[in-house]
Amino acid sequence: MIDSHCHLSFERTPEQAAAAIDRAFQAGVTRILSVACREEELPPLIDLMQENAFIDGAFGIHPEYVTQGEVTIERLVKAHLSHPRLIAVGETGLDYCYSPETRSRQLAAFETHIQAAYQMKKPLIIHTRDAEEDTIAVLQAASAKGLLRYGAVLHCFTGSAELAAEAVRLGLYISASGIITFKRAESLRAVFKGVPLNRLLVETDAPYLAPEPYRGKVNEPAYLVETAKMLADLKGISVDDIARQTTANFQTLFLKREAV
Repeated sequence: MIDSHCHLSFERTPEQAAAAIDRAFQAGVTRILSVACREEELPPLIDLMQENAFIDGAFGIHPEYVTQGEVTIERLVKAHLSHPRLIAVGETGLDYCYSPETRSRQLAAFETHIQAAYQMKKPLIIHTRDAEEDTIAVLQAASAKGLLRYGAVLHCFTGSAELAAEAVRLGLYISASGIITFKRAESLRAVFKGVPLNRLLVETDAPYLAPEPYRGKVNEPAYLVETAKMLADLKGISVDDIARQTTANFQTLFLKREAV
């Protein structure tokens, strides 16, 4: 099973990260994609990748940080040149929950990330919260221009059935986090029940959003199993089937040169 999105190098010492990786392996997680959301998070992520062949990385400027310097293609490309296993651009996207006043900056940065991903021939990791209309508009425009050619995923998906359906129509993947295990997430579970198996990924978004029965604790990749169990229940298949399908989907999106 693959944790398709977490933040191993954020708010963890190297020793804590190493212990979390060991626990993940014991739980059956065989690969981890760890994401850096600003430049200062890159050095510890690169250290982790150099020490662990089964950890890949991604880099982008999270929408909450777009006011911390201009987001340019050159800035993104330079960061990605720092390590060959930075395999995706992002996370990027739109988040109007806490800072709707930065909408124009977020939109510009989102479009820059899309262009950078296309230029570098890498998939895109997208964050969207309280911004569905703009997210759909940006993705539709990018798709029409062929800029999503290398694929994309809506990570930690919490959106509507309409957003999910449009994402699938555009050829995107949709990633389930521990939120789908929360008691009050009935509507989100209903959305995931309708997402095609060949478009699903699974993630922790650690250290955030620990699933039941660990809710309230610091999340970690080992807890991925709980989200996989919930997906399996929703789809009426085994956890092993979820693991095989989401692993194949991850490899198709992020590791196209590797055998599935």
